[in-house]
Amino acid sequence: MHPLIQKALNQLNSNNYRGYFEEMDMIIPPSMSTDYQEFKGFFVAGIKNEEFKEALNVFALEVDGKLYKE
Repeated sequence: MHPLIQKALNQLNSNNYRGYFEEMDMIIPPSMSTDYQEFKGFFVAGIKNEEFKEALNVFALEVDGKLYKE
């Protein structure tokens, strides 16, 4: 797993959503930017529940998989 993805997931597990996005900002591939901006929009709107947290977790794992395919 990419170290920045691991840091982002650690932030998320600590309920530090801002930290998650700060880490992810540094690594999002352009092809995933639209989905990522949507997640950021939900965060800015104040959505922070377990479903959202799980979606962010899955998204980070998808980014990690994409990074190693490129």
